[in-house]
Amino acid sequence: MSYGPGMKLKDKLQMLMNRHSLNGQKLARLSQVSDSEISRILQGKSRPGLDNAFRLAKAVNVSLDFLADDSLDVDATQPAELHSPEERKLLGLAQKIGYAEALAILENVRFLGYEVAMSRLIGARPIIEIDHDVAEARPAAALATPPAAVAAPARASSATG
Repeated sequence: MSYGPGMKLKDKLQMLMNRHSLNGQKLARLSQVSDSEISRILQGKSRPGLDNAFRLAKAVNVSLDFLADDSLDVDATQPAELHSPEERKLLGLAQKIGYAEALAILENVRFLGYEVAMSRLIGARPIIEIDHDVAEARPAAALATPPAAVAAPARASSATG
């Protein structure tokens, strides 16, 4: 995770608080560092002692080295970013709606195809045509049934030959 070269403790801590949706009081409760000490750190008037620095680093899930060393702009203990900002936003939305609901949406997208699933979800007309051979093979009631309850028709795989 990179925040820019030579970032000061107060700036790193503010960025990390934003990342975790924390204000000074929440960080104080989470880290067991007084809110007045956190306020002084964020104003650049104080640097925490070893105990408080460790507690703060643990609370915002970074290494003590990264938090305390102004010359470090990357926390070597953190994995590289695996997801784009758009993917992180989608993952956040999936967490909000819940696992079962997100899984049902993904199953619908897999089963119906993206355009058809999205048109049903938001009520817009699909841009692509529905595979009429597949649609005619199922009764109309089955088309409205979520894919978890209806087996997907077998399709020949182009990868196998």
